Amino acid sequence: MPTNPLKNLIYRAMLFRAPSPYKIMRHAASGQELHHLPYYEHLMVRHHVLGASLLLDDGHRRAQLHTTVTVPMHAAQEDTLYRVASITKMATAVATLSCIAEGLFTLEAPVASLLPDTPHASVMAGVTVRHLLSHTSGLNDLPTMDAALREGRSYDDVLAETAIRACEPGKQLIYSNFGFGLLGCILEQATGMSVAAVLQQRVFDPLGMRATLDASTLDERLIMPISRVLPYHPGADVTITPLGRQPVAVPDPLRHFGHTAGAMYTDAPSLARLLQLIHHRGMHEGQQLIPADLMAEMTRQQSATSTRKYGLGLVILDRPKLWPRRLLGHQGFAYGCVDGAFIEEETGRMVIFLNGGASEARKGKLGLVNQDVLRWALTKEMPSWT
Repeated sequence: MPTNPLKNLIYRAMLFRAPSPYKIMRHAASGQELHHLPYYEHLMVRHHVLGASLLLDDGHRRAQLHTTVTVPMHAAQEDTLYRVASITKMATAVATLSCIAEGLFTLEAPVASLLPDTPHASVMAGVTVRHLLSHTSGLNDLPTMDAALREGRSYDDVLAETAIRACEPGKQLIYSNFGFGLLGCILEQATGMSVAAVLQQRVFDPLGMRATLDASTLDERLIMPISRVLPYHPGADVTITPLGRQPVAVPDPLRHFGHTAGAMYTDAPSLARLLQLIHHRGMHEGQQLIPADLMAEMTRQQSATSTRKYGLGLVILDRPKLWPRRLLGHQGFAYGCVDGAFIEEETGRMVIFLNGGASEARKGKLGLVNQDVLRWALTKEMPSWT
């Protein structure tokens, strides 16, 4: 996955070897008619998108477009589910804030006191729940994490690695899937429920989302396969990962540290409900599901680098060259997908783009395909509806 300007340049130069949806994509549309569909198709070809679902909403009208690609066969329909990778972090943050509102712990609670006692808990000294939610825990992502998850070992095996700590807590934004995964362990320890049940009870059911963290319960035929377009390997599609095939119905706070960072399966209308909850500061259908003051913390900038601003489980896009108003949401990169779900803070206009694989080239930390879809939707497509 390209992560710096040089790698991006090399990656983009090699994209000619990637499969393309040119002349082999077909659409199923509903709601508001898209006035600039040919340009959207142009973006699909430019970024080698292998099947996608698009949802645009301007607060009055909604358009949905499901694009199927036939080589490889990536069929997109109204009931298609997507593994949305790090977009999961928004739902995890809302579930965590729900527990805080209930008084189970606080944003400033020491993480070591909320996790099962382990021999290497001292590594977590000074790390708070806020640090995990804002990626300021100072914890690195290490290969040990994936190996421990595959083998069913405790997160303590990851903490035992000398390279686990990059800096002191609160010093800088270091994106940490491991840190966000530990939030799942905290949720299980605090509630006595499995992490899948916690998000179902506190996020998915209240919002009416069609979503789950437990992929073992899903009909695999409903899931969009994901292919990495470069390097592309025919037949190497991913629907459910080996970890995802392991049920998470029973709580195991020592080992369930791989789900809350990126294991959610859902669809675009469900993500629209989550974005609207964030936009309305915790209010849903006249009910305050999450206190407004906690939602204000979620949407407030908590950390930043030169290329990223972050709240609590929330990417803050504040790029005048892309769009003059702030966008709130998240991206998801995993196994080749480059998903994006964003809402305009001022107006509530939404752009949700889920796919079965696309070019992973980036501008800063924002996928180029997400950048181009956002710009097309906000400056060209949705303005044409009025």
